[in-house]
Amino acid sequence: MNDRLIIGIQVQSDGSYGPRFSFSENDIMGIEMWKPSKNYNVPFFYTRAGNFTVLTTLSACEMAFPNFRFLDGSNLVNVDNVERVLTGSYGGIAYFKDDIHTGINQKNLKVWKDIVDEVRQLKKDSRQIFGVEIVENGQLSTSGFFDACDIYYIDMWEPKANYYVPRFHTSKGLFTVGLTYKACAEAMPYLYPAHNGNLVNPYWIERIDEQIFGSTAIFKESDYRVTVARSKLKALKGIIN
Repeated sequence: MNDRLIIGIQVQSDGSYGPRFSFSENDIMGIEMWKPSKNYNVPFFYTRAGNFTVLTTLSACEMAFPNFRFLDGSNLVNVDNVERVLTGSYGGIAYFKDDIHTGINQKNLKVWKDIVDEVRQLKKDSRQIFGVEIVENGQLSTSGFFDACDIYYIDMWEPKANYYVPRFHTSKGLFTVGLTYKACAEAMPYLYPAHNGNLVNPYWIERIDEQIFGSTAIFKESDYRVTVARSKLKALKGIIN
């Protein structure tokens, strides 16, 4: 297990989103799937430092990435990675490596130097994003983690009808957020499938209470509880013992 600092958004006890935007991978106790709205079924991370989910909107991305700015329209731009700016009567164009670019409107072009100076005073982002690479024809590849500092800009993508999620244009290719149980299992293979739609970190399990009607995993210094499927009980006990 890596000690990555993962980008996400905190989910408070009443279901509202909180002020924190990252958590330690070492703190993950378990992952379950969560349906916050009819259009979304997303991973829900139970951690030692609170509960989190993935970023699903540009407004959440704006809060999570202090180094990014909306320069023109709906693209959220990583100002740190802009290599040069081409100006014109229409506004400007911000260029990244490999000639990837996005627009800058007249208003932001006039204060471009101030924007750059403001961002340079901020810390470089060392966090990582749990995501899935987008390959040819919009198909998704295997999931994993990529560095936030590699992002050029973020826009919204429609992988299926009326289903919009952030898309990350990076120096390593195109990515979107990890949204499925399969993506979680691929990116974090050390987690164990204790029950359908559930992944747990055996390291944080204190004990397993076995009852006739079913078994429950009890986590260290936490109220978090997980049902353990009968077919998974023996293997999970072997891991934690």
